[in-house]
Amino acid sequence: MKKVSRKNIDRSAGAEAISAKAITVGVEIGVAVSTCVWDMGTDLLHEYAHRLDINTATSTVRLYFSDLDLTSWGNESRTERMEDRLHRAIAQLVPRIHASTYAQR
Repeated sequence: MKKVSRKNIDRSAGAEAISAKAITVGVEIGVAVSTCVWDMGTDLLHEYAHRLDINTATSTVRLYFSDLDLTSWGNESRTERMEDRLHRAIAQLVPRIHASTYAQR
């Protein structure tokens, strides 16, 4: 049986909180976030940067978070900075209709 460390539990809790916030931010912006995948679906065992892929039905945006970001999610100043990053990243997933480059006369 694997021994589960306190640090791994903290990472998992931080990852879940960030994923939940990403879905909430998506709703606020009008983006239907379908999944949030951490480290390509592997366990959060290492202490290096962690990759978060935020997916919609048609697009994906990728963010990297430090181990400290995950283990200290409840810290007010870190939380504010991470939420700002989530807003900016998820805003990239808003579908836009591009204006035509040429106009016909």
